[in-house]
Amino acid sequence: MQLLRSYRLLVTWQALRKKNYLPLMMAVQTLFSLGIVLGYPLLFPTLDRTSIYLIATGAPAISMVSVGLVALPQTIGEQKAEGSLAYMRSLPVARLSYLIADLTVWLAIVVPGVILGILVGAWRFGLDLQVSPLVVPAVLMVALTSTCVGYAIASVLPYMLTVIITQAIVVFVFMFSPLTFLPDKLPGWLEAIHRILPVQAMGEVTRGTIAPNEFGLPLGAFLTLAIWCVIGFGVTYAAMSRRG
Repeated sequence: MQLLRSYRLLVTWQALRKKNYLPLMMAVQTLFSLGIVLGYPLLFPTLDRTSIYLIATGAPAISMVSVGLVALPQTIGEQKAEGSLAYMRSLPVARLSYLIADLTVWLAIVVPGVILGILVGAWRFGLDLQVSPLVVPAVLMVALTSTCVGYAIASVLPYMLTVIITQAIVVFVFMFSPLTFLPDKLPGWLEAIHRILPVQAMGEVTRGTIAPNEFGLPLGAFLTLAIWCVIGFGVTYAAMSRRG
């Protein structure tokens, strides 16, 4: 009961801390989805059926990845640099409660952009999406994995290195990750790397539940995400629990 009470209070506290820029963060990450859905057709006026579905289902995935692996690490890194996290560690609250509460707020930031991205994609391309009931746990799994990994990056790296790494992730995700295209478009060595990294699995889980009639849903993708989620959460919790 004490853990639950601490969690509720910390969620409120974290939301209040972010209240000045929370709406802006939601709006910006929503633009990722809208920019892809509305912008890609301007670059490629002629799209086949598969490409249309890949763009419509890839936009929500990119939105989640951009928040979890880019915006979150930069924010946490800045908090480390200014001493906010050190102050948190001095409070008489469980580190686990703080971590879960902060992840909850970040998940709340992600969800609106995902929903709007799906709706706009279906409207823009005139798609009749037969969304799977598994879309809710799938989206939560993708969002949680990206935020846990992003938190881990910020927890173990210095602030400036975190900024550099996250900028590299932006290029890697947008240009070289199979979210709006299929993995067979990649060179063999890069395709092999993506089988290990979580980004490809995020795309497979997202499109496999948003458009199950068009794409399969490999169970191995869920396993990959679960492994990376546990690693990210474990590294973050260990870093936050470390004394000194």
